Amino acid sequence: MHNETNSIRLRDNLRSYLDQVLASGERVLITRHGKPVAALVSPRDLEALEKAENGREALLRARQEAQMREFQALKAGLDGDC
Repeated sequence: MHNETNSIRLRDNLRSYLDQVLASGERVLITRHGKPVAALVSPRDLEALEKAENGREALLRARQEAQMREFQALKAGLDGDC
């Protein structure tokens, strides 16, 4: 669950919002002109997001490397047929 505030209210009450995030871990969605622009999250949530992002990047890299090996093996087989 998250709380939502606009950038002006956040500026005027930053300490309160920081205390809220620290105490409860609740996320705060920050809007400008009614559109989401940023969020305040706990350090724990940030760490989880970064781990997920790093895991996704590692998975994509591994898939790309596997595809490259398959391509090179296929190419080597075709080059050998000539």
